[in-house]
Amino acid sequence: MTRAYRSDIDGLRAIAILGVVIDHAGLGLLPGGFAGVDVFFVISGYLIGGHIFEDLANGQFTFGGFYKRRLRRIYPALVTVLLVTMIAGWFVMMPHDYRYMGGAAFTALLSLSNIWFFQTIDYFHPEALSDPLIHTWSLGVEEQFYLLVPLLLVLLWRRSPAMILTCLVALVGLSLGLALATSAEYRMQAFYLLHTRAWELFAGVLVAYLALRGHRLPGAARAPLAALGLALIVGGMALTPLAAPWPGPWTLPAVLGTVLILAAGREDLAISRLLSLAPMRFVGLISYSLYLWHQPVFSLLKQAGRWPDTLAGLIVVLAGLTALSALSWRVIEQPFRRGARLALPRKAALGGMAAALCVIVIGGHVTRGYPARLPGHVQAVLAWSDSIAPSYRSCIFTRDEIATTDLDDGCTFGADPEPGVLLWGDSHAARLAEPLGNALGQHGHGLRQMTLSSCLPVAGLINTGQTRATQCPAFNARVLDWLDRAPGISHVVLFATWNSYIFDWSGPDMFGHSMPDGFYAIPTDAPEPATPAARHAAFARALAQTLTRAAGADRQITIVLALPRPDTPVPRHFARQLWNGTPLPDTRGFPRALADRPGDQARALFARALAESGLPAGRVRIVDPAESFCTDETCGLVRDGALLYSDGNHPSLPGIDLMLPPIVASILTR
Repeated sequence: MTRAYRSDIDGLRAIAILGVVIDHAGLGLLPGGFAGVDVFFVISGYLIGGHIFEDLANGQFTFGGFYKRRLRRIYPALVTVLLVTMIAGWFVMMPHDYRYMGGAAFTALLSLSNIWFFQTIDYFHPEALSDPLIHTWSLGVEEQFYLLVPLLLVLLWRRSPAMILTCLVALVGLSLGLALATSAEYRMQAFYLLHTRAWELFAGVLVAYLALRGHRLPGAARAPLAALGLALIVGGMALTPLAAPWPGPWTLPAVLGTVLILAAGREDLAISRLLSLAPMRFVGLISYSLYLWHQPVFSLLKQAGRWPDTLAGLIVVLAGLTALSALSWRVIEQPFRRGARLALPRKAALGGMAAALCVIVIGGHVTRGYPARLPGHVQAVLAWSDSIAPSYRSCIFTRDEIATTDLDDGCTFGADPEPGVLLWGDSHAARLAEPLGNALGQHGHGLRQMTLSSCLPVAGLINTGQTRATQCPAFNARVLDWLDRAPGISHVVLFATWNSYIFDWSGPDMFGHSMPDGFYAIPTDAPEPATPAARHAAFARALAQTLTRAAGADRQITIVLALPRPDTPVPRHFARQLWNGTPLPDTRGFPRALADRPGDQARALFARALAESGLPAGRVRIVDPAESFCTDETCGLVRDGALLYSDGNHPSLPGIDLMLPPIVASILTR
C-alpha cells in the first residue's frame, strides 16, 4: 500500500534537495543539480496519485479533504518564507528588485509563480540565482497539477476505470513529446509551464496506479534496477551539460531513476537501506522547508555582499540554513499538517501573515519598491536609471500608433523646421534622438525621429521570440515608403542594439556570462533559416536592400553600431555596492574583449551588406560607439562620477554625450 511510510522516499528527497542546494550555491560540483526538482515532481505524483487511488478504492475520497490536506502541507511554510523574505529584503534590496519580488511573492500565493517567471526571467541566466523566489516556480507547477489531477482521476475512476492505465500512459507520452519538441526552441515555455512538466508528475501517478493493481518489478530485478535508478539520478546531476534543453533528453535519467526506485518497492534492498539511513531521512523530512528557505538565504546574502568566500564560511551558512529548515519543519510544518482541524490561533496567525504579506506587496507596487528607505547617496546613484532625455517617452512611437499615425507628425529636433536628417531605429535610437538633434541644431541642422522599441531598422525582417515585435515589419515598410516621398532628407542615421537581433544571445555581460535570449531576426517572406550562418546571410541581404532603398539617389547614410553591453543593470549594481559599503569607483569597466567578440562578427556582416548593396563606399559611414566607450583594454561604466548606462544596455545622458561627436561629424561631412 502506498500510504505506508517509506523511509527510502525521504532518502530520495534528500538527494533531490541536496542537488538543488549545491546547484544554487554555485559550487559547480553538480551542473545538473537542478534535476532534483524533477525528482520531486515524480515523488509528488507518486504520493498524490497513491492517496487518491486508495481513497477512491475505499470510498473515502472527497475533493474538500484532498485540497485541505494540500493547503496544510504547502501554505503555512510558504507564507512564512514569503513574509520573512519580504521583510529581510527591505534591508538589502534595490527598489526595482523589491517591487519585482513582491510580484513574485503574490503570484506564489496564487500558485502562479511559474507563469510569473516564464514572463520575466530565464532560469539559466546567471542573474536568476540572484532572485530570492526563483525556486517557487516549481510549486506553481505542482499546485496547478494538484488542482487538475483529482478531477481527471475521479472522472476516469467512476466513468471509465478500464481506461485509467491507457490514459496515464498517453498523458505521459503526450507531455513528454511536447517537452522534447519544444524545449530547444521555446526554452523557457518548456521549462516553466505545466504542459511540458506534467509527464514527470504523471510518471509518478502511473507507478502508484500499477502498484495499487499489484503490478511489480520481478523480484530478482528489483535490486539491480533500484541501483540503476540511483546511478541515473546522481549521474545525470553530475554529467548534464550546462546548455542542455530542459526538460529534454537529459531530464530522462532523473525521472526514470526515480521511477525505478519507487517501483522497486519497500523491500529490504541495499539501495533502500542506503536511502533510509538516519541522516538521509532527516534531510528528506526537512526537504520542503529546506527547499523554501535555501534560495532566499543564498540570494539575500549575495545581495547584501555577505556571501562567504571561504569554505569555512560556506559551511557556517549551510549549517545555519539546515538549523533554520529543521526549526521551520518542527514549528510550522508539523503542527499544521498533523492537526485534523486547524486550531483558531493557527488559522488567525496564517491569515494575519498572508494579509501582512499582501499589504507589503501592494505598498511596494504603489511606491515602486519603497525607494525612500534607501540612504540619500544610494538614491542618487540609483537615479541614473532615469537619465534619459525629457522627450523620450512621448516621442518613441507606440504600437497602437503604427497603422494610423502620420509619420510626418513624429518628433523633430534642432534648428531646421524641415529637418534634413532622419534617425531610424529602436529604443536605443530613441534615447539618442533629442541630444543628437540638439547637437545638430548648433550647426543649423534638424533631425526627425522615427523609432519603435524592439524594432531594428531593416525592412523584411522580424525579431522572433518577441510578440511585441510583430508590428516591426509594417513600421519599417512605412518608414521606407515615407523616405521615397521625402526629398528633403539628405542623411539617414540607423541605430539599434544590432547584436541582439543578429545573434541568439544578448551578452556576454560584464562578468563574462553569455546569455542566450531566443531572439534573432528572420525574414518575413521566407521560411526561417535553419542555421545561424543562414540567418546571418539573410540579415546581410535584407540590410543591403534597405540601404539601397534608403540611400535613394544621393542620400548619405550613417550606421551607428551597437553599444558595448554590460547587460547588468549598472545603476542598480553600483547602488547595491554603495549600500553595502563599497564606494563608487572613479572608473570601472568590463574587458573590451567581451564587447569585441560580438562586435567583430557584426562588423563583418555590415561589411558584407555594404558590398551587396553596391553603394559607393563614401555613401555609407559606420560609427562604432566602442571607440568612445572603450580603451584598448576595458569598456567604461563610470566616467568622472557619472554612470554611462541607465540600465544594462541603454546609454545614460552622459553616455550619449560620449557617442555624439563622431556621429555629428559623420553627418556634417559630405
